[in-house]
Amino acid sequence: GLCPALQRKVDLFLNGTTEEYVQYLKQFNENRDVLDNAANIKKCSDRTLTEEDKAQATSLINKITASRTC
Repeated sequence: GLCPALQRKVDLFLNGTTEEYVQYLKQFNENRDVLDNAANIKKCSDRTLTEEDKAQATSLINKITASRTC
């Protein structure tokens, strides 16, 4: 499975707001350039990914998390 920190990051990236995602990342990196870049990537993915895309990605993550071999 995924470690809890990575699983939370992926969940916020796919389903959270840009503000929630960046706030979470601040726990691990306070570099303004890194956070600004993360916000830009999140905004781009929110504009580009459909709800179906996000649902499929979430389903994949859930399968990885549930798998005993991952």
